[in-house]
Amino acid sequence: MTQETLNQPISARSANKAKRRATILSEARRLIATEGFEALKLRDLADRAGVTVPTVYNLIGGKPEILAIIIEDLVAQLEAAQQPVVAANTDDVFEARITRLADLFSTDEDYYRAAFIAGDHSGLFEQETNTGIFARSVQPLIDACQAAQKSGQLLGHVSAEQMGRQIYGCYRLARQDWTHGYFDLATFRAQALTGVFLCLAADAEEPVRQRLLERVRDFV
Repeated sequence: MTQETLNQPISARSANKAKRRATILSEARRLIATEGFEALKLRDLADRAGVTVPTVYNLIGGKPEILAIIIEDLVAQLEAAQQPVVAANTDDVFEARITRLADLFSTDEDYYRAAFIAGDHSGLFEQETNTGIFARSVQPLIDACQAAQKSGQLLGHVSAEQMGRQIYGCYRLARQDWTHGYFDLATFRAQALTGVFLCLAADAEEPVRQRLLERVRDFV
């Protein structure tokens, strides 16, 4: 018997384990997204995934381990979406950021809804430290506001830090409403951009202010 023949059953078992693990995680995300965080019970999850509860423990672990995996994936995806945007107009910079996130969420809405719900329950978005996901998400917005001030599109009467945090708040509120199923991604994008453009208009030079307000009216 060749080494290749000996390896075939092992490879098949490994592939089957990976498939069952992926199914369990997929069902966990769907369960959280559709029924809420508290609905994640291992027995129900095992039934949905077509496995036993011991199998869930063997392949992944308990509820904390399942949530940790979901959250780790979310952090990686959000950090990848924070790449700088280059555009002449400051409104285009922020629009590109929101659109990028909406496009990301559209790839698997159940997954991202579940991940945000799990993240909220775990304290992922705490605002006390300078190294958490909140701080790392706000900093690029502050940087964009500073660039807009240097170009003269923002007047600087409002600090870049305060403006950046308010802009993040507009995005976060829209994201939370989408996460809990109150509206779809198109409305998420419109709601987030309405808030962002109104924030920018509060400190924009007059031509930019008029353009921002016109764009806000387009969402009505």
